[in-house]
Amino acid sequence: MTAQSTAALYDNHKGLIKSTIRRNRRLLNALHLEDDDVAQELSIAMLSAIERFKPERDVPLAAYVSIKLQYAILDMKRRFKPHGVTGVPQNERLRLIRLDAERPEGGTYEVPVLDDTGVLEFTELFESLSERESNVIKMAAQGYPVKRKAQADALGCVRKKYNQIYSSEGSIAA
Repeated sequence: MTAQSTAALYDNHKGLIKSTIRRNRRLLNALHLEDDDVAQELSIAMLSAIERFKPERDVPLAAYVSIKLQYAILDMKRRFKPHGVTGVPQNERLRLIRLDAERPEGGTYEVPVLDDTGVLEFTELFESLSERESNVIKMAAQGYPVKRKAQADALGCVRKKYNQIYSSEGSIAA
């Protein structure tokens, strides 16, 4: 394919870039990506798709380019993904506070107590967990994603138990 024909096909289909950005607006806002940067990456993906397109297939060029642009968006999502814990309800999030800050009810926050090994005392929490909850904690600690509803429910129970034990003592959660 010549450079002139590639440029002509690009000009005929560049509206697909704007429509792809519009379709994925919420995702791009969540990733804090600028429209100009996204448009530039999608332009490169479109040029690549035009070069690789084989007219003998039964797929129209517009459909082929649209799919390649959506894959480019998914690639951007993977590269610019937000970090940290996501999906935790607002009322269950831990707040970061200075250790010398005063509590609203008076006094200062306490530093978690370490045992002889230098590990936080979680024995009370682990003793109160069911087998299913323990298995979910082990999976999460090994980096496996929690996908099933039963696993998510078990993880929610662990969070509640953690908050009940340690928030009431005022030693860890704020």
